[in-house]
Amino acid sequence: MIKVSFLARGAIGLAVILLGLGWMTFNHETARSSGREVVLQTNPVDPRDVFFGHYAILNYREFGPRDVQVAVSDDPDLAVGDTVYVPLIQSGAFYTPGEVFAAREDAAATGAPILKAELIEGYVIRDEDDDALWVRFDLPSQYFADPETAIALQSDFQTANAIQGRRDRWETCRGLQQTAPDQFEQSWMCEDFDLADEPTSDIPEYGVILSVSDRGDAVIKGLYLDGQRLYDSLTGPRLTLERRE
Repeated sequence: MIKVSFLARGAIGLAVILLGLGWMTFNHETARSSGREVVLQTNPVDPRDVFFGHYAILNYREFGPRDVQVAVSDDPDLAVGDTVYVPLIQSGAFYTPGEVFAAREDAAATGAPILKAELIEGYVIRDEDDDALWVRFDLPSQYFADPETAIALQSDFQTANAIQGRRDRWETCRGLQQTAPDQFEQSWMCEDFDLADEPTSDIPEYGVILSVSDRGDAVIKGLYLDGQRLYDSLTGPRLTLERRE
């Protein structure tokens, strides 16, 4: 019987781990380079966390847990838990969900990039179709960034939220002034409201750049920041966008 020393066993274990990590990296890079590139719109979220490090939470605007409704009567063979495929429709810089297909081949025949999803039971409002189903997309939920990028993202997101807040406040006060004068007069947020002082700054648009495979799987390639695309690299993307209010 051949005896293997403790150091030899440790070296073998380390080699297996490194090979596994290398294989995972190879598969990930292959998926990134071989898929079709799409950009899904997201809402800005504070990307820094004291416990989990530097990342951006990918809060997808059109691809949440209940996005595409499907009627069971359209395909009696569909059931909760089934895998379905959804072609993506491009609208400007971003993609949105299209029709739902039970077969990947039928979805691919549209010529559009496709995403894999799972049929789930959706929330049904009274008097609506009790047989309604919804799809849930399996998409990356976080984008890990280097500290420099995370800090730049945090600053830009804060500015974007401030712009959005001023726009929301102005529109709310305008609506109250036109439809509910009494509430307008009593509202603290409308004390210094001026109808002529409409915010004119464009609200920034954010998204995540994905590589989508023919099977409908998605991996992250980078971030979309108001027209600027930042792609991953071995050293991490460097954000140069500086927005001023």
